Amino acid sequence: MANVTFASEVTWSGNGVLSTADVQGKKFNIDEPRELGGTDQAPNPVEYLLGALGGCINVLVTSFAKQFSVEVKDLSVHIEGDLDPDGFQGKNPNVRPGYQEIRYRIDIDSPSPDENVKALIEHVEKVCPVKDTLQGTAVKNLNYISAT
Repeated sequence: MANVTFASEVTWSGNGVLSTADVQGKKFNIDEPRELGGTDQAPNPVEYLLGALGGCINVLVTSFAKQFSVEVKDLSVHIEGDLDPDGFQGKNPNVRPGYQEIRYRIDIDSPSPDENVKALIEHVEKVCPVKDTLQGTAVKNLNYISAT
């Protein structure tokens, strides 16, 4: 199968750091808490990143459950990550600007045999595109345009 290119257009609102992302005509806001210059109207980018990981895991568990003979009655992913703001604020050059660690727990309610559920979860962790991306993808700035 050929590569599929996904895209998003993110536009600044002109208000604090509030932006709106448009993905295939579906829009969502991105902001920061007031103490970081935002208006606290929406999650911030690193919170969306955690949500994307949890959403991807949920999509894959429910998509592959039948293949692994797993009945899913309920499913949730609890995610947290440690980020030191000194890194992205440039206060400490020895601190990474991103998450130092992300932890998650998959809670699945299933009457299926434990070995089936375990095999499903192992498969999901192996093929999750968001998890794979977080573990190392080159991010490139294709160009810089200044309109004056």
